[in-house]
Amino acid sequence: MTVYYWLGAILSLAAIALLILGGYLAIVRRRRLRIPPREGWLSDDMIDQIIERGMLSEQSVPERALDLEQIAKEEERFWTETWDDPERYWD
Repeated sequence: MTVYYWLGAILSLAAIALLILGGYLAIVRRRRLRIPPREGWLSDDMIDQIIERGMLSEQSVPERALDLEQIAKEEERFWTETWDDPERYWD
């Protein structure tokens, strides 16, 4: 057996492995697009609840999903920022 025989066999196996891996990744990607999001993600029911009530019930949101202190700090920082008045280009 020559070196070319072994080299061809190794390259063939590597090509087959890459094809199998590519097929697996394509199947996983399609499955993610078809399957609805898991718990903790916004679903259609959650969006309807936000539209009706203006907020989600605490049961819908996992406990660790939101850092309420960080959200409050960022909201306070946003509302305390000063904004420049818009320039009037049309006058």
